Amino acid sequence: MNLIVDIGNSSAKAAVFDGSELVLRKRIDNQWAQELKQLAADFHPEACAFAVVGPFEEEQRELLHHIAPKVLQVTGNTPAPLHSDYRTPETLGADRWAAAVGAAALKPQTDLLIVDVGTCITYDFVRSDAHYLGGNISPGVGMRLRALHERTARLPLVSADKPSCPIGHNTETAIRAGVLEGIDHEIKGYIRQFSLDSPQGCVFVTGGNGPRFARELPVVRHDALVELGLNCILEYHRLTK
Repeated sequence: MNLIVDIGNSSAKAAVFDGSELVLRKRIDNQWAQELKQLAADFHPEACAFAVVGPFEEEQRELLHHIAPKVLQVTGNTPAPLHSDYRTPETLGADRWAAAVGAAALKPQTDLLIVDVGTCITYDFVRSDAHYLGGNISPGVGMRLRALHERTARLPLVSADKPSCPIGHNTETAIRAGVLEGIDHEIKGYIRQFSLDSPQGCVFVTGGNGPRFARELPVVRHDALVELGLNCILEYHRLTK
């Protein structure tokens, strides 16, 4: 069994894999030390891989190293079953790298676009010959809503939880529509350009806000793409060492 921990900007997720099969996946809250200890007691993992994008303390690192006999921290520099063409891998987010590896494991020998709609929105590209080309980073939903409120004198802070409409009929709905419709058009634009450049390619959409966008386009939606990629990287290291 492998224990996978993904510590993002806004939340943390844990997953358990039996080889390549996902056994369990869950969000972990502020009491995540207890939750991880319970997962370790339930599944007795032989190895653990973790990625850190958000806040992380040394005692949390020490805890992970006590949970399993073998522990791997994945970064943008960690070797994987992809060749990275990223010019500064030391600055590459482990979540982006892992999502690319996970997508390539599901769709090998295929041009890929991976759209991760989380705190930020990332667009990453993998070529069919297993080269990770890099990608782009854009502000996420919450960032855009907060920026409109914090960088203006009178615009309110609007929640994204209410339904959006194509055209706002007051300031609140205008902001919500501007942000959500704008993101939808942005994502669709990337997907359509990618489909023109790579007609046989495949698009993956992941991340907490992924289900809200590009609903009518033919994409593969996979909630656990980052965790899958982290597990692939862990298995790759176990096989090559």
